[in-house]
Amino acid sequence: MTQADLADAIGVDRTAVAKMEKGVRKVSAIELMATAAALDRPVDWLVTESPPAVVSRRQDSGVGGRSRSLDGVVERISRDVEFLLGERLLLQRERISLEIPTDYGGCEALARTARSLMGLPGGPLTDLQRAVERVGLLGFSLDLGTDGGDGAYVSLDAWGVAVVNGHVEPGRRRFNLAHELGHHLVGDAYAPEVVVLADDETERMLNAFVAHLLMPREDVAKTWQDFAESDRRLGVLAIATRFRTSWTTACGHLVNLGLFDHEDYEHFIDDPPRSGDFVALGEQWVAELDPPNVPPDYGRRIVRAYRSGKVTAAKAVELLWGTIEEADLPEPLEIPLAAVRREFEPLR
Repeated sequence: MTQADLADAIGVDRTAVAKMEKGVRKVSAIELMATAAALDRPVDWLVTESPPAVVSRRQDSGVGGRSRSLDGVVERISRDVEFLLGERLLLQRERISLEIPTDYGGCEALARTARSLMGLPGGPLTDLQRAVERVGLLGFSLDLGTDGGDGAYVSLDAWGVAVVNGHVEPGRRRFNLAHELGHHLVGDAYAPEVVVLADDETERMLNAFVAHLLMPREDVAKTWQDFAESDRRLGVLAIATRFRTSWTTACGHLVNLGLFDHEDYEHFIDDPPRSGDFVALGEQWVAELDPPNVPPDYGRRIVRAYRSGKVTAAKAVELLWGTIEEADLPEPLEIPLAAVRREFEPLR
């Protein structure tokens, strides 16, 4: 957006915008609100510093890599989280900092550690959004459209914020959130101007971490044994369905585990499942992270803060990112007058 574009949007001359940028012209409240609206940012974005965070991104030609809309959303949510921390609606926690794996054995070990930290040692990792919240990662799924990128991660000291594009298919959403969990656990975040390429070594290691996180070796091998002799195609489908991954991810992981060779991979990858295959299996793929979606405990804390009078209805709805409207909020709690008085008593 040029200075002239912004000037037209807020009803001032271009020279006035230039002076605003240089800090030599005062800005009225009306102009400030108009500027925020034109830039699609909250007013506080113009008057407070951005959180001291760095962002990691993955570039993926299938979705489009970096996205301005994704950048804007992840920054706004990081501001929301800073607000909650400042108001003690979200409590500080100890930072997790694990080693970045340097080989595939390390990726599998990191996946086991992550599952242990989340209290999920084995089996399908369902409700991924709730699981990652246990280790301080707040995962949001918002529909950012076809050009909205894949996902981004913001480090806010011990807390992390991950935004995944809910527009993509469900298996990919889960993969993206699990990938950002990897960044959160190893404390490896990238400066905003850096574009991380798909063939970057760290990204490759974290992709392998995701496969082991979502599909533990022992559980996949057991599932595979049940089908390998009778119907290998249904075996792949059972793994993808029960562990809630994409068909492509399931096929690739079977290669990594030595249960498939590359010829098997090429054969199955070119023949994705049809509805009749799910009927034959007798199971259905369960979608997660349908947008808009906010972390469950985060949402609970927002509603609780509204009910206790700590945030307004409008602020609660803003923090919940379209998952609820004001009319749907529960009734506020009746707060005893004595409790209100205590709130304003000076500390002794």
